Amino acid sequence: MADPNVLLVVLDSVRARNVSHLGYPRETTPRLDEFADGATTYTNARAPGIHSVSSHASLFTGYHVAEHRVTSHGSELRPGHTVWETLSAEGYRTGLFTPNAIVAESSNLASFFDHVAGPKRDELVFPDALGPEAVPGDPGYVAYLRACLGSDAPLRSVINGVSREIGTTSGVYDPRIEHGGEYVSEFSEWRQRGEGPWAACLNLMDAHYPYLPLDEFDRWGGATLRDLHREAMGGPLTTRYLGDRPFWELAASESLYDDCVRQADAYLGRLLDELADAGVLDDTLVVVTSDHGEGFGEYSVLNDSVQLIDHSWGIGDELAHVPLVVKPPGRSRDEVVHTPATLTRFPTAVAAARAGENPDFVPPSGDAITTSYRVEEPGDELPLPAVEREPYFGPWHAVCHEQDDHVVVDAIRRNDGIRYEPSPRRTPPDTGINRTYVDDVVDELSPVGVATDGNEPQGTVERRLHELGYMT
Repeated sequence: MADPNVLLVVLDSVRARNVSHLGYPRETTPRLDEFADGATTYTNARAPGIHSVSSHASLFTGYHVAEHRVTSHGSELRPGHTVWETLSAEGYRTGLFTPNAIVAESSNLASFFDHVAGPKRDELVFPDALGPEAVPGDPGYVAYLRACLGSDAPLRSVINGVSREIGTTSGVYDPRIEHGGEYVSEFSEWRQRGEGPWAACLNLMDAHYPYLPLDEFDRWGGATLRDLHREAMGGPLTTRYLGDRPFWELAASESLYDDCVRQADAYLGRLLDELADAGVLDDTLVVVTSDHGEGFGEYSVLNDSVQLIDHSWGIGDELAHVPLVVKPPGRSRDEVVHTPATLTRFPTAVAAARAGENPDFVPPSGDAITTSYRVEEPGDELPLPAVEREPYFGPWHAVCHEQDDHVVVDAIRRNDGIRYEPSPRRTPPDTGINRTYVDDVVDELSPVGVATDGNEPQGTVERRLHELGYMT
């Protein structure tokens, strides 16, 4: 057959334990469940990292995080190492469609695509009035207010500034204009404009903080939870929940998150339906996964003095275990694989599909590795006294592998270590951690020199990351 199309769908921040076909009691992913009936489901898939930038770099290059070291929001990847560049050089049209500011703006990961449809958050509440970007430098509140009062639309200009600062849903981040449906539509228009094989990555952020589903998907959350969640918005959740907000509130917001997962799933369904109606789904390698999971106050598997907040730190299943459903071109039979799998196999899977072979996400070594180097010392971004920060410091490493016919995870962080068996609701940990095994696996991963430091995000991009909950 001719070169198949390639479609990578990243359901940003969707963790495996909240996916219904993997055992979650709520029907959060009916369309993905349906798709899995005719595809390969990996029940023990592992994200390479717990942050968008590191996991996407691994997806794009096939390198582990310890190898590529693309770990900060401003990191840059040297040209010549991504699957998208390879495909473009061999006649594919390539496209990226995402509201993810880290993938599309603060790093250079978007530069390896021919076409990019990125965030729409430049839109102001009142586009005809002054906005923060129009004032030179980095104005404080007083300076910006003076500029507003001297403008042609003082009140509207003030509202533009306030919406950007407090993180309402009509400012820097507005789920109504950033939902997955917008990017599915943009992808469809792009796909229909050209000829020949195409390769695309859609990163849909519906399940990412802030957890604000559209009204039609509000099934388990409700108005009370939405109001509580809005009170915590306007910046990193870590600042709120390591501060004076109670962790029960964060745990309760998981119901809003479930609504958002169902929303992302609905747009995935629309995407698959459009490809099927166009008669191209069967000619496409489709990979549906997530870049990392999410924490809702669960205690870290490695240290019970640390609770997980979004995906800022930690390495357990809440963050590392992700859904992975793969449909090779020209095949519709279902298969379930329990052997540990890793997203670093994506470039290899693409090459296999193009060669008419079965794409396989099981690593030859048997080791599915997750790594995070954050938080880094001295951890000044943590709203904690310096003496209380050490349990949050990386690096964090986890290796999911088979041991005596069982799937186990060996995880370490500095002097902390534990072994456990992954499951939808984690089994009690086993203290028989094999630290040497993890150390040996990680030590074999030497940096490959594909990353540069880049520049730290500033201005509009920094504000966007702030409103998406990132410590910058």
